[in-house]
Amino acid sequence: MIKRILPIMALLLISGCISPAEKEFNDSGRAKAIEDETDLWMVYEDQDAAFSIKYPHDVTLNERSDGLTLLVESAKVETLEGTMGYNKETAEKNVESLNNGEYGEDVDWPIESSKKVRTVSSTSAQDFMVLSRFDVCSIVFERKLYFFNNDNQVVVTLLGPKDEIIESSPDFFKIDSENCGEEKVWDLDKQDEFYDELKANAGSEVAQNWFNLFDRIVNTISFEGEAPTIDTISLLNGKWISLDDDQSAIEFNDGMKFDYYADEPVFEASFEVSNDGKYLITTAKDEEIKYEIMSISNNYLDLLHLPRGNILKYMKESE
Repeated sequence: MIKRILPIMALLLISGCISPAEKEFNDSGRAKAIEDETDLWMVYEDQDAAFSIKYPHDVTLNERSDGLTLLVESAKVETLEGTMGYNKETAEKNVESLNNGEYGEDVDWPIESSKKVRTVSSTSAQDFMVLSRFDVCSIVFERKLYFFNNDNQVVVTLLGPKDEIIESSPDFFKIDSENCGEEKVWDLDKQDEFYDELKANAGSEVAQNWFNLFDRIVNTISFEGEAPTIDTISLLNGKWISLDDDQSAIEFNDGMKFDYYADEPVFEASFEVSNDGKYLITTAKDEEIKYEIMSISNNYLDLLHLPRGNILKYMKESE
């Protein structure tokens, strides 16, 4: 079952005028409860797999398009007969692996360097990228989340705008006239470099938007009747090295956040995590700074400096 919700604030923008009821809503303070733009996104609900996910209005849902497309697919594990590992036998093995916090067996055609276990609420999932399939002429841009809930296999895919990304990232493609005519194809030796550039937030604007939007969409997943149970503070504790500048680091320890540059301390503040695990709030001398926790695992941390600031990407320092 799909539910599409157009939030009140979006309706106000469309109306072009303010009625007395709308003015009362704005003045009441309830409008201020909207913390970021995801509160205004559309909602997709899957009753069989017992979860919901949000997505922006400019993303096409479950219909392939030339632009950003979100595909949300689910099926009972016992009925799976798909190809590329999307079958019952592989699913049963991966249910056990993910329950143990392990990646498990491959499905689809993941870029090896992109494979990681991602925690979504209290559920572990495979997070990976697919850039081609089957032959040297194939080009796709797909970020995928693969997990299990309520005895269902769920695959969430965000497809990027193919032609725009190729045009904006020419260094990663070549002409292979012998096999593919005059169409550009992947320089296969550069696929890992393409992923690494995006992970470091250094891709072209259109490619980076697709890459980062996937994280924001995935972070809206909510499971029916389940409160978030991830111990985000335990995951945060330790030292994190910036992927943009290895001289920059942050450390979380005993309720304090410390910032370093070239191993020298430059700032410190107390911190707390919101009850839903989505936000990090630091406080120093009554000044509050808020971040959206876009993604967190044992090895990687992505923070979005609010309101709508830079994305900060970190890797956990090896012990």
